[in-house]
Amino acid sequence: MSDPSDLTDRLAHIPKNESPPYVGYLIFFIGMAMLSYGITALWFGMRDVMEVGGYCAEGGPYVIQQHCPDGAELLMFTGIPAGIIGLFVAMLGAAKSARGAASLLLLGWPALFISLGYNFIDYAINPPEGMGSTVGWWVCGIMFALMGLPALAGIPWLLRAIQPDRRNAVLTVFVLAAAAGVAAGILIAGSID
Repeated sequence: MSDPSDLTDRLAHIPKNESPPYVGYLIFFIGMAMLSYGITALWFGMRDVMEVGGYCAEGGPYVIQQHCPDGAELLMFTGIPAGIIGLFVAMLGAAKSARGAASLLLLGWPALFISLGYNFIDYAINPPEGMGSTVGWWVCGIMFALMGLPALAGIPWLLRAIQPDRRNAVLTVFVLAAAAGVAAGILIAGSID
């Protein structure tokens, strides 16, 4: 008669029917690229609006004092939905890619707040012509930085949470998708200006 623990050991070595993660990687790439594009487009759209003093308007029955710069509307209108939809697509792809891969999406928080905080601080230091006080931009920039910078301390835990045998592939997809999204945002913003 065989030992039950021997049977358990043999059963533990039977390969599980895990599906290959390639579809998950593709979905993760698409979602991350959309999320990265969204943050990039929002960053450029915000800079366009800040260049004219931080506020603008278009359309409607009222006399508009400050029209929005060309392209700012398009960047904001495409960037925000692309980022939100991309986040959910990336969550689905990450779940199909590897255990713990979705934890990388938490980096969207500091990416958003640090990048937009940078805009506030940059324009507080170098305000547009005719701009008065920039105290509000300093306050916003510091608040955004305080909301984003502490989250960077969690990067080591996010990386360790990813399934070890798929960690390198997931990180490669993550970095390439982020770069593709940022590049798309730069190209679109550059073609509008």
